[in-house]
Amino acid sequence: MKTKFFAIAAIAATAMFSSCNKDNATSDERGEATTMKVSINFPVAAQTRANTTADPNGTANESQVNTVDIFIYYTGSGAFESHASLTAADFTQVSSTGTADVYQYTAATKIPTTTGSKSVFAGINLPSGVVSALSGKNMSELSTAVHTMTRTEFAGATNFAMFSVRAENSTFVADDTDPANNVSITCQRLVAKVTVETSATLTTGGVPGTLGDLEFVVNNFNTKIFMLQGAAPDRKDPNWDVYNAGDFNDDTNYAPVWNNKRDGAPGSIADYTPRYAAENTSKDKLRKGDTRVTVRSTFIPDEITEGTTGNFTTNDHHSTITPVTFWAVNPPLTGDDAHTRFFFVKSIADAFAAETGAASPVEYTNGYCYWSIYLGKTNIAPNKWDVLRNDYYKCNITKILTPGTNHPGEVDPEVTPDNETNITADINILFWHPVPMADYELE
Repeated sequence: MKTKFFAIAAIAATAMFSSCNKDNATSDERGEATTMKVSINFPVAAQTRANTTADPNGTANESQVNTVDIFIYYTGSGAFESHASLTAADFTQVSSTGTADVYQYTAATKIPTTTGSKSVFAGINLPSGVVSALSGKNMSELSTAVHTMTRTEFAGATNFAMFSVRAENSTFVADDTDPANNVSITCQRLVAKVTVETSATLTTGGVPGTLGDLEFVVNNFNTKIFMLQGAAPDRKDPNWDVYNAGDFNDDTNYAPVWNNKRDGAPGSIADYTPRYAAENTSKDKLRKGDTRVTVRSTFIPDEITEGTTGNFTTNDHHSTITPVTFWAVNPPLTGDDAHTRFFFVKSIADAFAAETGAASPVEYTNGYCYWSIYLGKTNIAPNKWDVLRNDYYKCNITKILTPGTNHPGEVDPEVTPDNETNITADINILFWHPVPMADYELE
């Protein structure tokens, strides 16, 4: 496992000092040439080695570093001084042990800068477009400039975008061996992690039938972000006060839900198949703007209605054990007849709806049913229903009512998620730790 982790550390060796911009600096900020040494800190996965203090909720892929970009600003004015772009090359390991928290790798070149009070930030695995947008801009834009990223740019297979938690400030001096010229930067991922499992005591209700294996995706994924997280308590993101549907997207890449009832409790984080959600906060907390987990499963009703107009019968069926498209009709009837009927043949469903005065049949394509879990339900106001970067949302389904809805979209998008009725899930928000860290020293 240690060999695998070393691949995480094969990051930048050559620092390319670029985009010097002292025109915006005040005269008293402009210093003389010097160099700095920076340590880039990022999460270490516990499963990479036997270390009980490392992140128990992380994996090696989520901690891999491919590129590092250093942004240096004049602390007083916030003016941009320089950007150093680091690539995967030529790092040598200084020291490590199989159980050490810190892996040290040194590059051949220190990062050029100038003397004086500086604020330093780091981005890890950032898209080139974001790096270009940040270079040359004032420090204030880290909190105000809107960046658009795709799901894979936020969280690729081994390419998780990260950024500084805060500014690291130091007053650099001409003697670059002085400790003042050493800066240690803590980064965190720009996404949250989501896994879904069923409780060992999962109960089902609603319509009797056969429920298939559960799967899930993360929908209403926010594509807009500020590099620095918004200030507490609201943690405002770019669309906090205005909902624009074009800022969000849905997914069809379903992952399996871990079945604790059938397969037993998972032994480690590696047993889960995660999906990821970009940070998403909102003022109104309405379903249409909230990030949600969409759970789906096939379903085969136990009873099917058949027949013709004036002669419909509802019977137990044994005609299929394979999920197929079915239709549901809710007739405006009373007494024992006031229940949903299910059909395998649309023409029969249409005839039954016409005879009873019901609305048009609802189609469950390929037998798929859907349920929504809204994340952040255990957050304390004002962050309830918000999704925050670097959190881990561990969803445990305790009750599910069949057949759910026939589509993966929001139900009642103009209301808050509190009215969940067809699925119950406990959501534990765990810290997807930014510390302890692996440590890269760029000299």
